[in-house]
Amino acid sequence: MLLRGKTLRNSITLTGVGIHNGIRNKIKIHPSEERGIYFLIKGVKIPALHKYVVNTCYSTDLGRENQIVRTVEHIMAAFYLLKIDSAVVEIVEGNEIPILGGGAKEFIEAFLSVGTVELEHYQKIFRLAEHKRYQPNGNFVEALPFEKEVFIYEGIFRYLGRQLAVYEGGLESKLIGARTFCFEEDIPNLRKMNLGKGGYHVNTLVINPSGEYLRYREEPTYHKLLDLIGDMALLGGRLQMIIYSFRGGHSTNHGLRQLIKNLLIEVKANKFPALV
Repeated sequence: MLLRGKTLRNSITLTGVGIHNGIRNKIKIHPSEERGIYFLIKGVKIPALHKYVVNTCYSTDLGRENQIVRTVEHIMAAFYLLKIDSAVVEIVEGNEIPILGGGAKEFIEAFLSVGTVELEHYQKIFRLAEHKRYQPNGNFVEALPFEKEVFIYEGIFRYLGRQLAVYEGGLESKLIGARTFCFEEDIPNLRKMNLGKGGYHVNTLVINPSGEYLRYREEPTYHKLLDLIGDMALLGGRLQMIIYSFRGGHSTNHGLRQLIKNLLIEVKANKFPALV
């Protein structure tokens, strides 16, 4: 069956450091009856869509008319996981979505605290008729036709080995609470790139040989899965397909979006079309 549009019942204000800019950022998330997620910064309204992505290096950033909103992937994952398809995220201070706890948990808790309401429109639901893979190197991400929405991330991590995380619905705590991460030996290079200035143990998992900072062994894999969901949400609808990533990241997610964005089949009727 199709899904009614959904928005927040009331506005929410969230404040916190940006993971990369390292300064205070304040956002207000407002209800909206217009279908779609939008970011509003200095009077410029940026749709949360693939065509407005301007950076995929260590985050997914959106831009329009010389205005940029940094690190949208975690809040986009929160919207997707709660099936919220209508909202306006106003950037009041700064230009980055606050990192908060490093995942989607705090966004989801804030959204649930005010509740949601259904709207008159139906949400966009997309299907795919054929298997597509984006593979620029040994890493890849692919989309496969399927009757349900499934996201899978498989990674091979230094010190931790091979790991797998799967999303088939629900709000698993391992998924929504998984922190952004880096490797201890990579921190100097991140500093040279002027990135990660807002990273602290409360919001960032630092991976080292001892594994002392892990909340659970698969935390980095679940965070990569969360990023995958948030990045693919920029296609602008529910994805009735399997999205599988093998050691991918923001840039490979972007590549898959580019590959399939014109191949998506929107479900219009009150029953799903047969898979090809």
